Amino acid sequence: MKKMKFRLNHYSALVFICIFIVTMSINLIVSDKAKSLSENRSLQQYPVMNMDEVLTGDYQSKLNTWFSDQFVGRDFFVHTKYLVSKWTGLKQIDNVFICKDRLIEDANDFNETQFKRNVDAMNAFYTKYPSLRHTFVLAPNAVFVQKEYLPKDAEVLDQNEQIDYIYKCLAPEIVRADIRATLNEHKDEYLYYKTDHHWTSLGAYYAFLSSSSSLGIGNANADNYDIYLGTDSFVGTLANKTGSVGLKDTVELYVPKDLPEYVCTNVSTGKSSRTIYSSKGLSSNDAYTVFFGGNAGLIRLEMNNSSNKRLLVFKDSYANAYLQFLIPYYRTITIIDPRYYYDDVNRLIQSEVITDILYMYNTNTFVQDTSLADVIGS
Repeated sequence: MKKMKFRLNHYSALVFICIFIVTMSINLIVSDKAKSLSENRSLQQYPVMNMDEVLTGDYQSKLNTWFSDQFVGRDFFVHTKYLVSKWTGLKQIDNVFICKDRLIEDANDFNETQFKRNVDAMNAFYTKYPSLRHTFVLAPNAVFVQKEYLPKDAEVLDQNEQIDYIYKCLAPEIVRADIRATLNEHKDEYLYYKTDHHWTSLGAYYAFLSSSSSLGIGNANADNYDIYLGTDSFVGTLANKTGSVGLKDTVELYVPKDLPEYVCTNVSTGKSSRTIYSSKGLSSNDAYTVFFGGNAGLIRLEMNNSSNKRLLVFKDSYANAYLQFLIPYYRTITIIDPRYYYDDVNRLIQSEVITDILYMYNTNTFVQDTSLADVIGS
């Protein structure tokens, strides 16, 4: 019996070694892929050996990443792993909960040091520009609003407490546009994508209706939009991360009926357009980039209307779907993504004659953000 067991183990090891050698050989022969379409990210290329990286271990690390990224049949194994995980009752892959008919990203904990820097910088920024209207729109994530979809006994941080704490730390003069009650009221609707970490245009629509008075633009007309289907086959970041199969999302565009003519300029690239919507983004592997073509350091919207309000936005990618609702109410909207912006914001405020400041973040990003203080604290 022991002999037979030894032989089985021996043969299994030989088979594994053979598979490894064959796979490695194929990987060496086949050209490396530059990007994973399913994961929407760049893949590690075969690393060039140098002695410094060998001695530090960096070369070995890159080689391991290369083998993992370029592994023949990788997408098949990723999808198979997801299906097996779901069938065996696994509740979570990395920080993504596997729910019955959707994927939900787990809540992030505070980066305490950076959070304090950001809040202190926001409070100081108000003190520096007290004549401007400062508004903060903080979006809760699906893990809070739609927690009834989470697997049974899933343990998550309480975003309600996080948002209360964030608001408590802000200067009282910064207007809190608290959208939690509105989103909770509509929690059974299609507020968040099932395969992606962003909210849908419907979620952003309810958030805008709830926050419009806080922005000082009055109560928005709920029926003032034409809704267009962008795509019904969007597969987002959470599905790509977990290898999920069978889930797809719909991306809709909410165009105000009183939309003025306007020009959208991506200052980072110098390209201008008559719309914020990107057909190229819509047909890409990440359909959420239909809004502005994705994130950029600085984008400027110039509207042909009679408004005297000029808005400066500090934001993450949740704002991309939200900003489509603001266009009729401002003469200009200057949009900064602090992750990609490196210029002098104070000079920008003067040159753009800014009248209003908006911070638009989702909670998961804000509690971990490492860029905002660097931009507004200078």
